[in-house]
Amino acid sequence: MARIGLCFVSPAPLTKFDAALEMAKACEPLGLDSFWSIDRIAYDNLEPLTLLAAAAAVTEKIRLGTSVLLAATRHPVHLAKIVATLDFLSRGRITLGIGFGSRENDFRSVEIPFTDRGSRAVEQVRLIKRLWTEENVTHHGRFYRVENLTIGPKPLQKPHPPIWTGGSSETALKRAGTWADGYICGSSAIADFPAVWEKVAAYARAAGRDPESIERAALTFIAIDDRKDRAIARLEAYLTRYYGRVRGEVDKTYPAGAPRECAAGLAAAFAKGLQTLIVGLADPDPRQVDLFGERVLPELKSLLSGRS
Repeated sequence: MARIGLCFVSPAPLTKFDAALEMAKACEPLGLDSFWSIDRIAYDNLEPLTLLAAAAAVTEKIRLGTSVLLAATRHPVHLAKIVATLDFLSRGRITLGIGFGSRENDFRSVEIPFTDRGSRAVEQVRLIKRLWTEENVTHHGRFYRVENLTIGPKPLQKPHPPIWTGGSSETALKRAGTWADGYICGSSAIADFPAVWEKVAAYARAAGRDPESIERAALTFIAIDDRKDRAIARLEAYLTRYYGRVRGEVDKTYPAGAPRECAAGLAAAFAKGLQTLIVGLADPDPRQVDLFGERVLPELKSLLSGRS
């Protein structure tokens, strides 16, 4: 079953204050499955967990997730409590997607070492899971020490909210296969997703896990415009602002152009074996949500139903 979600990606100066919540509210009547937020520290995006708390208040059914949170920039005890609170207030709708970080300035800005960030995040996950499911937790790790600690409220989801991971390195794929509940592929790797997934699945089998228990997801960015050149320009502007440069050929990596073209690009992504596709609208114009719902989504559903 194909699951589709929208991700709010617009930097704060390029959008109006109510745009994020309007997008979240639009997801349910459109029949979408989820609403997502991105994470940076040294950047002017909205803080993702705060955004999801607000989204929880204006939605009832859709899942709410981070794609992805730089977990290592937060203390695990504090993060465990915030996410448990979000899960409690949203009645069990949170998915915690975590990433390991690729920009040193995000870590430097909060005085967290950039080195060993992956190992730090892995230790965080182990500790967070214990804090969500146990009482009187004591942990003496490489990066964190906790003595006889119990936190509340506990998450409503049992045993705990799903934790998904991203990343393309061999180490990241091994982490996804070994302990993650889902794997989020980046846009540039969607074309090769079957090969990427086979690596994740192999690591899962080696760890005694069923690969089918791991959600196969991806995040991609799109821009909708009947003039393809304008759509590509919008995507390039967003990618340059967010990543500092444009990676690869935009028109071959991201769905861009008329609604039919965007729908075909998203359908092609699902054809690679994805179960969940998280769509970031790179153009901050709020009319993009209307175009997505009124013109892209019906075409996409038609294409997907034709394949089933």
